Amino acid sequence: MNVFRLELKNTWKSTLRWAIALGGITYMLLAFFPSMQSESMKELAGAKMEGIDPALLEALGLAELTDFTVITNFFGYVLQYMTLAIMVLVTQLAVNSLVKEETDGTIEFLYSKPVSRSSILLQKTLANIFSFICILIFLYIVAVIGYLSYSDYNFAESMKEAAVFYSAILYVGFVFMALGVFLSTLIKSSKGSSGIVIAIVFGTFILGIMGVIVDDLSFLFYLSPMDWINRQKLMTEGIRMEEWIVGILTILICYIAAHEIYKKKDLRS
Repeated sequence: MNVFRLELKNTWKSTLRWAIALGGITYMLLAFFPSMQSESMKELAGAKMEGIDPALLEALGLAELTDFTVITNFFGYVLQYMTLAIMVLVTQLAVNSLVKEETDGTIEFLYSKPVSRSSILLQKTLANIFSFICILIFLYIVAVIGYLSYSDYNFAESMKEAAVFYSAILYVGFVFMALGVFLSTLIKSSKGSSGIVIAIVFGTFILGIMGVIVDDLSFLFYLSPMDWINRQKLMTEGIRMEEWIVGILTILICYIAAHEIYKKKDLRS
């Protein structure tokens, strides 16, 4: 049985709505960029930030005064908050992927077909990855169009810059997706899963903020994938080796654990 195709059929409407909504927001943000280049807006932004506590500025990724008249700084900064929404979507897809069959009572239909639990897990995961990549490709195209429309970047420069941002989001999305699949094998029902998803995404984000503000808690940075792709760090250092290691290990451990748990789980119909 083609579980992959069935999963795409069940989720494509939600995926399309998210893609259109996020794409619209992305384009509107880029359309706002030319107004940031005016002297009055630049002075206003500088004056406002000078009155904010330095620790808070550092937590928000503004430790150094950011020149928002440069599109890399402007788009990279607002994109990191849009990424929170993308991570909520990805994690929600993953959390619901397995447990939703039990909640909706459709697990019996799957088990009436010649398909193993390992195949169900694999095909549903691949379907979620496919949907995620489709959303990012759409957002990437929108970003390139926005760059060409509202900045002096040429086509090659626009593609390169957008690729840096969205390839980083792809990596972090895989980490959250792995966490979501693992949790999908543990929870009993998809009802209330939204609360779990928000706790995961925003919880790790807050851990990163705590790691920045409190020196003794700096190790929490490694528990906050969103901070691995902070705009300022991403454009200067990229993703560090230890962040690759932590992320890849998280993905491997979560999928292996999910596979073992799902094989032995007593599923309710």
